[in-house]
Amino acid sequence: MKNKWIILILIQAVLSLVAGILLSKMSLVGKIGTSTVYTEYGFLKHWYKGFAAVFVVQLLLIAILWIVKRTTSFKNFSLVNLVFVIIGLIGLLYTFYDFTSTSHKYMNSQFHTGGYLFWAGWFVSCIFFFFARVKPKPVTLNTTINEVNNTDSSNNL
Repeated sequence: MKNKWIILILIQAVLSLVAGILLSKMSLVGKIGTSTVYTEYGFLKHWYKGFAAVFVVQLLLIAILWIVKRTTSFKNFSLVNLVFVIIGLIGLLYTFYDFTSTSHKYMNSQFHTGGYLFWAGWFVSCIFFFFARVKPKPVTLNTTINEVNNTDSSNNL
């Protein structure tokens, strides 16, 4: 039962590790740019910091999808998951545009592959949750009694 979650997290860890390594292999122009102008992206020069950033985002996505799947109906979860897939597609398309039309095109192909791997991990999580079974939040006796009382009082009106 828990093996499927461990497998998902291990897949995300491997994808994040490879993405972090590839993102750190930016071109000389990229390293100069992140050291001087775009210092907020300086963490990408170190593979372990890139790995940590990508992995944390992937774990947050997994946590959000798990909570939504556990606490809402299948219809609502499907809608939320579809929104995340659309966000991923928009992000992937913007990344492609950015890597082909802006100054980021001067970064090497390894850096670009690292960016695309981030979105691959995003889609892996979304697709996983379409098929994964998550135990619904248990219904307590108090919740059931309150629902019955609310139904009875609305019938009296």
